Amino acid sequence: MKVLWNVCAVVILTLFVFSTTSAYAQSYNQRERWHHLKNQIHEAQVKIQAGEREGSLTRHEAGRLRNELNRIESRMDRAGQDGLSRKEVERLDQQFAKLRRHIYRERHN
Repeated sequence: MKVLWNVCAVVILTLFVFSTTSAYAQSYNQRERWHHLKNQIHEAQVKIQAGEREGSLTRHEAGRLRNELNRIESRMDRAGQDGLSRKEVERLDQQFAKLRRHIYRERHN
């Protein structure tokens, strides 16, 4: 009987460790995804500011690009309220790629 209790205790402890490790890994992935997206926002802001400073972007062009960035950031905040899925991150990455192309095009026209 004592052996049975020991086996049960080991099984329960093992399940507990695996469940907490899994939850930690999911929250870590969420933080990592969020950090990745915030980094893309920062990079876009820096490129727009550099374009304005260098004169390759007019104030009007920079404003349009900032509006596009703000729309993406709003979508990101709404999506992140309940946690970002991989699909949402991919969609936001595509939107950031489109913004980067717009920034490049405006700075080099």
